[in-house]
Amino acid sequence: MFPSAKTCARWKERKFVRQPHRMVIGLLVCFVAAICAAFSGEMEATKLFGILTLIFLFFYALANYIVWKASQIEMDC
Repeated sequence: MFPSAKTCARWKERKFVRQPHRMVIGLLVCFVAAICAAFSGEMEATKLFGILTLIFLFFYALANYIVWKASQIEMDC
């Protein structure tokens, strides 16, 4: 189900994986917006930004997994 180390090594070269700082910035902005919306009582906005935070967190975790898995095959070569 998970991609192999060779597939991750190939995906590691893609722009999506090489620039995780954009995902971290998006994650932090959405998290801060969710906190601000929660304190102002806007529950729909809190839900929206909470979901967006989870989406950014998922993609950040996926990118880290790809880089970790790709580093295993680079050591073997």
